Amino acid sequence: MSWLDLPGAPMPVAVPAQASAVEAWADIFAAHAVRQGQGGAGAPVVLTDAMRVMPLLESQGPLAWVQAGPLRYVDHVLVAHGQPAWRPRVSAEQQPAEAVRLLRRAGLCLLAVPASRSTAQVLAGLASHAVAAKVPLLLYGAPSLAGWAAFDGLVRQAALQPVEAGAGRAMASAGLAGLVGPAGLCDTERAVALGQQLTRARQADLHVEPLGPGRVQLRLRIDPVLLVAAGASTLAHHVANEGRALFNSRGLASLLLPWAAPSRVRLLLRNVRARIEGGEIAVGDRRLEPDAVDYTEHGAFLRISLPGVPAGRDALLHLSLPRDAVPGDGFCDVGAAEFTVEAS
Repeated sequence: MSWLDLPGAPMPVAVPAQASAVEAWADIFAAHAVRQGQGGAGAPVVLTDAMRVMPLLESQGPLAWVQAGPLRYVDHVLVAHGQPAWRPRVSAEQQPAEAVRLLRRAGLCLLAVPASRSTAQVLAGLASHAVAAKVPLLLYGAPSLAGWAAFDGLVRQAALQPVEAGAGRAMASAGLAGLVGPAGLCDTERAVALGQQLTRARQADLHVEPLGPGRVQLRLRIDPVLLVAAGASTLAHHVANEGRALFNSRGLASLLLPWAAPSRVRLLLRNVRARIEGGEIAVGDRRLEPDAVDYTEHGAFLRISLPGVPAGRDALLHLSLPRDAVPGDGFCDVGAAEFTVEAS
């Protein structure tokens, strides 16, 4: 179906500026850097303490993730002319040698500063392997995070330079800092140009609307298969085999949020057998109510306003459907997903 059929106009994001939007700016800049041929021949690697996804950077090719702690979910990437494959994620705690191997061979390294100083020390130690291999590095996060203090040695080792990041904070190796430009990460012209390029090349459906210097509204329409976080291998295999963003047999689903900033989301839920207003919606431990639910021949269109996700928390939206809405002879699934974020 076409998104033109989706009821209701996109809802404006009326939220205050949040430092968590630096993650969206980092995604935009990293995708731009890769398109410009910056970095080495290896796949980019993102170092983080929690489960995240960077859809724009991932649209440019293979992307690997190194996570400080254990991996609690399985998620997927799309494969041309094939079934979805598991997204490359490595736990530094459980697979330290593989984590180091990925970092030494990376073409670009992005490091999300964690809230915990002890976790930051682990990530700094891992990032030093990338720095030793002369991998370009971008360090970013909210400026108030305690984890920043653990990166002083890495900043000196890699000769990182501060770059403008709006309400966030960022530092980059010399080559990347030169590419950033005077507007820093929050370059609205670069964001608009990238959105147009990705859409024309059919690499991502991203609309960027400038709201002023250093402020944009991002509207991303994305294949929901890229967002399903399966807590059980059985569901992960079902998603891979069917190529659909499935709920499990009990009507539960967890979806990765493209960025940690506050957002509005619109989801098409298919194969629901009853009204879904009695279901549960949560981000972390925060329970939410839907803004609206519209029922059509295509399924239920769900609209939700989502809070920002703090550092150290998985960027996950959890959905639980009422029991009578779950089919006994199949699975509900997410047929389409759209996220709108204001980044500043």
